[in-house]
Amino acid sequence: MAPKRKKSHEISYIEDSGQVKFYLRRPVHLYVPTAIKDDGYDPLLETSPPSQSLELQYIYGYKGRTCRNNVVALASGEVVYFTAAVGVVYNVDDNTQRFYNQHTDDIRSLAVHPDGETVATGQVKGNDDEFDAAHVRVWSSVTLETLHVFGTGEVERAVACLAFSVTDGGGLLAVVDEATEPRLSVWEWQDENKVAAARCSGDPVLAVTFSRESTQRVVTSGKNSLVFWSLEDGALKKRTAVYGSHPKPKFTTAVAFTESGQTITGDNNGNIFFWKEDGSEVTKAVTGIHEGSVFFILPHEGGFLTSGKDGTIKKWDVNFGEASASVVVSENDGAARAFAVLGEQLVVGTIKNCLLKGSLADGFTTIFKGAEEELWAVATHPSSSQFLTGCLGGLLIARDAETKETQWFVSMKSGVQSVCYSPGGEVVVVGLADGTWQVLDTETQEVVFEGHDGDEPIQVVRFSPDGSLLALGSRDNSVYIYEAGDAFKEYNSRGACTGHSSFIRSLDFSADGSFLRTNSGDYELLFWRTEDCSQETSASELRDTEWATRTCLLCFENFGVWPEGVDGTDLNSVTAAHQKPIVVTADDFGKIKLFKSQTYYAYTSHKVCRGHSSHATSTAFSHDDSFLVSLGGGDSSVLQWRVVDE
Repeated sequence: MAPKRKKSHEISYIEDSGQVKFYLRRPVHLYVPTAIKDDGYDPLLETSPPSQSLELQYIYGYKGRTCRNNVVALASGEVVYFTAAVGVVYNVDDNTQRFYNQHTDDIRSLAVHPDGETVATGQVKGNDDEFDAAHVRVWSSVTLETLHVFGTGEVERAVACLAFSVTDGGGLLAVVDEATEPRLSVWEWQDENKVAAARCSGDPVLAVTFSRESTQRVVTSGKNSLVFWSLEDGALKKRTAVYGSHPKPKFTTAVAFTESGQTITGDNNGNIFFWKEDGSEVTKAVTGIHEGSVFFILPHEGGFLTSGKDGTIKKWDVNFGEASASVVVSENDGAARAFAVLGEQLVVGTIKNCLLKGSLADGFTTIFKGAEEELWAVATHPSSSQFLTGCLGGLLIARDAETKETQWFVSMKSGVQSVCYSPGGEVVVVGLADGTWQVLDTETQEVVFEGHDGDEPIQVVRFSPDGSLLALGSRDNSVYIYEAGDAFKEYNSRGACTGHSSFIRSLDFSADGSFLRTNSGDYELLFWRTEDCSQETSASELRDTEWATRTCLLCFENFGVWPEGVDGTDLNSVTAAHQKPIVVTADDFGKIKLFKSQTYYAYTSHKVCRGHSSHATSTAFSHDDSFLVSLGGGDSSVLQWRVVDE
């Protein structure tokens, strides 16, 4: 171990009683187990990081609900898209992913160079002005190496949209800043040199596109805005589209070009307009190609493919006569936001953050289902590679970590706040946001029991090691204990543990099931007897208790995971592996941190694993510790990590 050093917030050790004391908005006293105490325990020692590491293996997520034009075919036969802070290069044939993970916050935009290999992605501005500044990264989809980084200090809020030029071989990159007053800039990206910049409008810009007939022409589109730009002598000259007798749409939602280079646009009314090259006149209008907004237009086989809010994907000739083919995307998956063509196959990203594959002739199958809301609930199967995730939108999904396939999904009647398997995997208990909890048969997904405790979310659900008891931690500050019977289909109340003055964050059963320890939102650690739900007030008597799980952030085993100067709300979860000597935390900065299991020293070194772009909410190791699942809150993505022994 390395030498001691001081910590910015006070940590002290009362050797006589064997207590560690530190501050987390309030004093926290933790009793040291006898064996560690007698071994000459010193809380200020520093440990090295673990030899194990986490390798990103698969991401169940796509950002289609709020982003556009972000599924693109590559020359390699793969497609590229993004979710959270990761650019994903996806091989459809073998369902594998490769990752560009050099961004530090949400990716908002994507463009692919005419070479079909070089990719540009733009991110939002994060909390740290220097580390998380909004900027553009240009990278290779083959090597996943960063080629260029620019825009730091130039982009105010986020890179809303991107486009490479076409006719000059892709030497220019157009960038739109999602500022209060959006700005368009054009860059010689290989030199990281800004050529020109101009204010767009006061409303959001949804897309930017280079003309296919001239590098000097750029089109931006969005709310109350369709602008044709000309790049002349280092300046951008603006011309607002003239609709003439045609009704001006509120949103221009899609832009594409004919083979001859003529601009066509789609709008929120489901209409298509053909334009003169300078935007001064509509040369042709085709109304109602979709019911509602046109989401995407893609040139294809001398004509076009389009998708719309109505959930259809259609095939058209170059004049947008009658559609020659059409398919409806399942409402469960959501309408197609963007798609890429790979031979006879389409890869589709949807507004419900799903990724699909298929064709207009045969329909689509789901590659993975995404979440539309924050994810907080995760559980891994006790003996297989299956795992569960639940989001606040109410979607509960069972996946297989080996095949990456969705095994089943259920839309619950309220937001999913917590979930767990029974010890043998026979049933799943789901804690909901309205105080309801349901027990589902894992084979049939039928509800075999339903309970209700209070009107607040059930924050945590957990069985005792032998499965005889079920504990429910509620946001109403109480823990409810039930006796499980009839093969986990019947539950009888044993009572409620009341005494916390804030909501229940986490709980652990002792290995023999006779005690609970619980953490609350106001940084309390309390202990309970499960036989009668009474509080055990003598914490020192439980200092040598073996705990079946290790999910309480405030306990002796885990006090070293708290960083210096941290706010108590910054850490969202802690999880210990089953057999391997490692522990992980998920925090508000999107970081998954990997520690050695000895996280009871103040200076517990760790490894940082990045991928999430907002608060990471929860994690779970597989039963054999071969993989870890982590959940994102704002990024609504599920990341699967391989545990690597080094």
